[in-house]
Amino acid sequence: MTYILIALVGVSFIFEYWLLSKIGKLSKENQNLQTALMALSRDLTNTQAGISRDLDHTNKVIDSNFAHLKRVDRKVDVSKRDIMNSLPTQIRKTIGHIEFSQRA
Repeated sequence: MTYILIALVGVSFIFEYWLLSKIGKLSKENQNLQTALMALSRDLTNTQAGISRDLDHTNKVIDSNFAHLKRVDRKVDVSKRDIMNSLPTQIRKTIGHIEFSQRA
């Protein structure tokens, strides 16, 4: 009976040692996973910040190009208006040149 009790106590110590070693390994794995998750979180945050910066830059470029196109469109409208306003004068001059050349 004594030997059985000694064997059970010995086995319990061995089981406890095995269990503690497994817990230690799991704790190390947990720490490694926590470190990996933190690194992944940093990478994700940096990626999101980079995308936001690129998007802001792209929006600024688009706004700048759109403003430039508006200016060009305004200049074209002014030129078109000037041409339309000067068209009767140009027609009169052309008709005058034609009449002058026919008299001569």
